[in-house]
Amino acid sequence: MTGAVSAINCTNCGAGLEVLGGGRVTTQVCGYCGARLDANDAYRVLSVHAGMVRPETPFALGMTGEVDGVPFTIIGILELLERWEGEEWRWIDHMLYSPTHGYAWLTLEDGHTLLTRKVRDVPGGVFLTATAVERADARPTVGWRGSTYTYYATSNWQVDFVEGEFTWRAARGQRGTTVSLMPKGVASDMLGYSDNGTEREIEVTRYFPEAAQAFGVDGTVKQGVHPLQPYKAADGKGFYVTWFGALTAASVALALAVLATNGEQRPLFNGAPTDLPEVFAFDVASTARPVRVQMQQLLHQAWAEYDITLTDPRGTLLAETGRGISYYYGGSGDDAWSEGSRYSDLTFQPTTPGPYRLELSLAEAGAGGGGADIRVTVQEGRGSPFWAWIATGLFGLAFLWTLSSGWRHRAARWKDSDWSEEDD
Repeated sequence: MTGAVSAINCTNCGAGLEVLGGGRVTTQVCGYCGARLDANDAYRVLSVHAGMVRPETPFALGMTGEVDGVPFTIIGILELLERWEGEEWRWIDHMLYSPTHGYAWLTLEDGHTLLTRKVRDVPGGVFLTATAVERADARPTVGWRGSTYTYYATSNWQVDFVEGEFTWRAARGQRGTTVSLMPKGVASDMLGYSDNGTEREIEVTRYFPEAAQAFGVDGTVKQGVHPLQPYKAADGKGFYVTWFGALTAASVALALAVLATNGEQRPLFNGAPTDLPEVFAFDVASTARPVRVQMQQLLHQAWAEYDITLTDPRGTLLAETGRGISYYYGGSGDDAWSEGSRYSDLTFQPTTPGPYRLELSLAEAGAGGGGADIRVTVQEGRGSPFWAWIATGLFGLAFLWTLSSGWRHRAARWKDSDWSEEDD
């Protein structure tokens, strides 16, 4: 009957409805009153789903577009819903019809568009059910048409909105389960074993970003990475990988060069803090780079404070300050902790070549901090590679982030898989 007419009036509310879907259509749902009509029985009212909220989609009933060079028309719209542990996912299926190529699905999910067709040959010769997945000791795999498909997820869905023509008794509240698998490597397509309680279907789905252009609608805003989304390297990736790699290497070389030009670390004192001399005298040959005086004291659960006075060869006061050393620790294994440092230093820029005078004395100490030996050294020409190492870290992170874009895309594709590797 549907092949003989192009329009009907809803037998519930009288609204005019187009007939688009060919002879296999069994049910038409009125978009005005929500009535389910039996297309094989003079559009008799089967039930009425009042108050349905139409989902947001740029694709509408009656739109025609080319899919792989074949004209298809949108004849039905479903919104499906899945809930799990307080979270909710929604996607929209648009049923397509071609007089020469039959039926297909155009899916809109998080702004991504997908194309689904039924499979006539059964992959692996067995219909994979959710129960079989739950009983599996290892992640299920299926061989089909020269490729190996690996289990991805099981979706327990229900229909939340229905409008248009369908080849089965589509109804709001209808529930079903789909077990999906896809290849481990490059994104290509996905196998879906779908069971709605009355019939089973095996489907193959592929990424179809051309949908908006094919049906003449504005492009959708994509959210996140879809499991079927192929990886596309960003423009200029090779250049940026090379550039950040070169900058990382240059920063490392600069840091090493700074360290290599540092002067020798000369000892000034090694002994008990109470034996510190009143004055240290040390020569500085060049004023081109800083000089560092370092103190090291092997403290254990203790602290010590020191007074420091530094004058240059002309008697000019360069520093009158203090330095503290403390070290505490505890716990064991994963609970081990420590705080403080057994090192302290004073770095200064020399004003003139010649002998410098350093006065260093113990000001106060706690818990035995005054009894541990202290080692004092001076290093001339001290350059700090700190900023070079910071640059190395930043450029290195940029290099790894750019280089790993393909791996990160693959990880994003599989992140929503519900198979735990602990199950293997």
